[in-house]
Amino acid sequence: MPGERYFAVRDRLSELLGWIGDLSREVSLEEEPDRPAPVLAQPILIAAIGEVNAGKSSLLNALAGAEICPSSALPLTADVCLYRHGAEADHPVKTQLVEARRPLEYLRNFDLLDTPGTNSKLNGHLAISEPFLEHADLILVVFTAENPWTAATWDAVSRLSPEALERTALVVQRIDLKQPQDIPIILGHMRDLSLKRLGRNLPIFPVAARHALLAKTAEPFDTDQWRSSRFSDFEHYISERICESMDRRQVLHDAWHHAARTLRRMENHLDTQRRGMEDDAWFLANIEREMEALRDNSLAAASEALGAALERYRSEVDRVVRSLRSRLGWWRSLARLFSGDGTAAEIETAFSSRMQEVATGFGVDDAGRLIDACARHWETVRPQVKERMGFEPGPCAIAGPAREKIVARFVARLEKAVPQALASLRVRGVLDPLVRRRNSSLKGFTAIGLLLVIAAGACGTFGPQHFALILLIASVVVFTLAAVIAWVTAIRMAAGYRERLSAGAATFAEGLKTDHGEAIRFLFRDYSGSLLEVRRRLASERALLQPRLERSNSLYIALKSVELDL
Repeated sequence: MPGERYFAVRDRLSELLGWIGDLSREVSLEEEPDRPAPVLAQPILIAAIGEVNAGKSSLLNALAGAEICPSSALPLTADVCLYRHGAEADHPVKTQLVEARRPLEYLRNFDLLDTPGTNSKLNGHLAISEPFLEHADLILVVFTAENPWTAATWDAVSRLSPEALERTALVVQRIDLKQPQDIPIILGHMRDLSLKRLGRNLPIFPVAARHALLAKTAEPFDTDQWRSSRFSDFEHYISERICESMDRRQVLHDAWHHAARTLRRMENHLDTQRRGMEDDAWFLANIEREMEALRDNSLAAASEALGAALERYRSEVDRVVRSLRSRLGWWRSLARLFSGDGTAAEIETAFSSRMQEVATGFGVDDAGRLIDACARHWETVRPQVKERMGFEPGPCAIAGPAREKIVARFVARLEKAVPQALASLRVRGVLDPLVRRRNSSLKGFTAIGLLLVIAAGACGTFGPQHFALILLIASVVVFTLAAVIAWVTAIRMAAGYRERLSAGAATFAEGLKTDHGEAIRFLFRDYSGSLLEVRRRLASERALLQPRLERSNSLYIALKSVELDL
């Protein structure tokens, strides 16, 4: 096919322009309105004119390598017919103009215009052909070897503009019907007529189109037919003068420079994106440092925050001691001497339960305070992200609907620390031996008092009355002494228990401190999840940037290889 090298370079360059365009759209590179991308896929238009039965259709068939134009000894071309690539169909464009689509590889690169004869009796086809001729890349004026000086054809050529004549060649068809020695004479007459009628010598090619078509369609390729057709020089002319003309080469060079300029702009654009991502990463790191500073400040203030827990602790100590004093009262103690005394276990259980409530209440309040602080900080971060990175990062990850869940996790970590904190107080089992000793003393006094009462009753019944009175007074003294002992021991036990629990306040707070700090760290870890969309967006842009840079470099290397071909 003529111009194979040109079309290979053109197709390669066109493919690169397509890939560069795809990448440009992918990276949102703005187009240059004053420098549109050149169109390379425009096929070369070859038009054939000549008298009826001059062999125009046969010539076009030989170029295409297939019978696309009907040809016969009788005139068959009644309309101006433009052959183009596509699914086979004929589309009438207007009267005497038909666009014929054929699925032929040759037609991907060439449009072929077949015309009725210049001496055709049909009117109107010359007016239709003229616009095509003025814009055709190559005009083939076809003569027969039997009659190369037909006036109608020369008249049609004379009407062409000087610019069209620059793209015109004369073709003498059916030279196989002439003797070899006649051909130079015919060509001489043609040159004389060209100079006389046109004032210039146009290129002249003697060919046998029928032989060329037979050679191309033969399996294998028929070199003898091809040699006798003399088509090689003709197609070489099309390649050198038309396909690889300076105008065509200039189009390729313009397209190459457009591609190179676009790649340079893209490189700058991608470099700007890279620097922007670095700035965004620095911006994100600053926000993360702000969050870390807020976390560290919260950890530093944890001891102060635990002061609220200590206040709750002391309040609960007062409540527990009051409950202990109430349980150690004389009458209640006397009643439990006979029913069994579980005061120590009940007080310790109540204290543990109250400490759980202390931890829960403190956790709820402290978590709420920290969440509010994070929410206020996030409200300062959101507009910065939107202004800097151009998107809405969303709400604070630990506020709103997530707040309840975050508070529950914070409280659960503190509640987990309470048993260990209570164990460090070493108050479990402290009351039990004291209560037992007290109850043992009270039991002794109560037993003595009861025995004295019984003895007084017996003496009053069987013995002297004054002796019974003495025993009764003695029993009252014993019971009074028991009551005094109960009151004194209750005061001492309550005071001792208060002192022990109060002394353990710092120990209790220290027991909560580690888990409280851990709870704060976990809360701020959840808060940092507010930046998840920012991190994901930045990571996504980074992941896209590297392959785009690699594609841009690959396109540049491919473009340099095309430059060598140019």
